[in-house]
Amino acid sequence: MYNLTDEQIDFISNDITKRGIETEDVRDNILDHVCCIIENDFSEDGDFNSFYVDTIARFYTKELREIEVETHDLITFKYYYAMKRTMKITAGLTSALIIAGGFFKFQHWPGAAVLLFSGIILFSLVFLPLNIVMKYRDDKAKENRLLMILGFILVITGSIGVLFKVMHFPYANILFYGSFLAFFVFFIPAYFFTKIRVPENKFNVIIQTTCMIAGCGMLFALFNLKGSKHIEDSVYSMDNFQVENVINLEIQNNLIFQNLAVANDPDLKEFRSITEQLNAQINSIHTNLIAQSNQISVDKARKLTSKDLQNPNDSKVIAAHFEKPLDELSYTGLVKSVEAYNAQLSSFKTPNALRLIPIDKLQMTNTIISVVLHQLKDIQVQLLSNENSFLNAKENTLAHVDRE
Repeated sequence: MYNLTDEQIDFISNDITKRGIETEDVRDNILDHVCCIIENDFSEDGDFNSFYVDTIARFYTKELREIEVETHDLITFKYYYAMKRTMKITAGLTSALIIAGGFFKFQHWPGAAVLLFSGIILFSLVFLPLNIVMKYRDDKAKENRLLMILGFILVITGSIGVLFKVMHFPYANILFYGSFLAFFVFFIPAYFFTKIRVPENKFNVIIQTTCMIAGCGMLFALFNLKGSKHIEDSVYSMDNFQVENVINLEIQNNLIFQNLAVANDPDLKEFRSITEQLNAQINSIHTNLIAQSNQISVDKARKLTSKDLQNPNDSKVIAAHFEKPLDELSYTGLVKSVEAYNAQLSSFKTPNALRLIPIDKLQMTNTIISVVLHQLKDIQVQLLSNENSFLNAKENTLAHVDRE
């Protein structure tokens, strides 16, 4: 068994200190282990320095200071390894849930919303916050810490905005677009000018900044800020077609009613009255929604159509001024009026069957203003078509009586 001299022990202790071991207990423990190994395995005719280098190399992967760092983490950061394991598990689980949820949504399978919701929540509220804590601990520079926290907060906000958008929750656009713009306008410039100061980081900073700008540019290109020109034109052509139908039916019905006015038929007047009431209510709703969406007066809105909408995809106005209220200009008021109209149709006996207005089959809530306006015109066409059928039936009846 080899006996170490005091000089050799001092040499080992000093070398351990030079290699980054500053904590006394850690240094003494490593020294004790190294001395035991040398005393047991070293032969007196060997090279002490070479044997010591080989022995100390057993204690680390890259450098001996790793033991000091790990010990410090265990003392000052109690849950360091638990958090690292949680982060790894969460990363895999998040990826699996989001990919599966996206595939389920693409296939229109049940459970897509649950998978996406779970995946994005785990990513936003577990994985990213853990990442912030870990990075914060590793990077000691104050400006880097603040920059890193800003970036992670914007990513968390953006991912929650995506979740809100997928689940059709309120404030989705504010969260998503707000975080995106803040990331592009504030974070990227701050990251570039903070990191570029370090000469050895210049190349990586330029590459990373370019990737972030390119990613933001591609994401911005996918924003559905405005519908396709061809789709908008097709929607406007449908609306114009229905508007023309409404105008033509109103002209025809007025002419027929004028010819039949001398008949003094109570049913004729009653039918005309309920048609005019519902038609006027639909026109008022149509005008009010355009006025609210374009933020103009009702008088100005009377002359406008869906083509004049500043935001055809406006869903906030529908929620605030059509779904939630309970007055005559609301969805609830329209449903009541249509149901009352349908109930009265059965009291009129004509040779031509009058069609009920299927208000329950129309999607007029949780949608955008252009859809609602188009469906209001559809209801008007059905309403005036019923009146036209009724008037024609009355006209044929009177003509038959005159011939007899």
